[in-house]
Amino acid sequence: MASSSPNSRVWLPIGRLTFDGKKYQFVYTQGAVKAQTEHNFQLLYSFPDLNKEYTSVELFPLFSNRLMRRSRPRPDYKNYIESLNIPEGEDDPVSILSRSGGRKVTDYFEVFPCPEPDENGLYHIYFFAHGLRHLPICATERINQ
Repeated sequence: MASSSPNSRVWLPIGRLTFDGKKYQFVYTQGAVKAQTEHNFQLLYSFPDLNKEYTSVELFPLFSNRLMRRSRPRPDYKNYIESLNIPEGEDDPVSILSRSGGRKVTDYFEVFPCPEPDENGLYHIYFFAHGLRHLPICATERINQ
């Protein structure tokens, strides 16, 4: 999870959400310390202790409120999952959050996947760019065509 400072627009990784198949875990990262000291970041209400490991068998509300409900009328949910390029049957909450970013207009938080190497040691990551200026020149040239 990353947070943007509303004044500087600097993005800092502030926490890590994981799921081991049985429980969710949230911990703050060193980015939260930097965000506190340099950008006046306030710890999250749901996670008031910077040094605590938070665990739950259910996804924490801070994150679950960033997901589209499966109960949305068809074809909304199905189209949404397809637009995120998530394979059928792999639409677990962490996958959806990592692909969608879990953005809300009411705060400055986003969820990013942790890059992990594949069997060849290569890294592949899906994310939405925050504007065309963040794309490589070859990508913007192709868009312009």
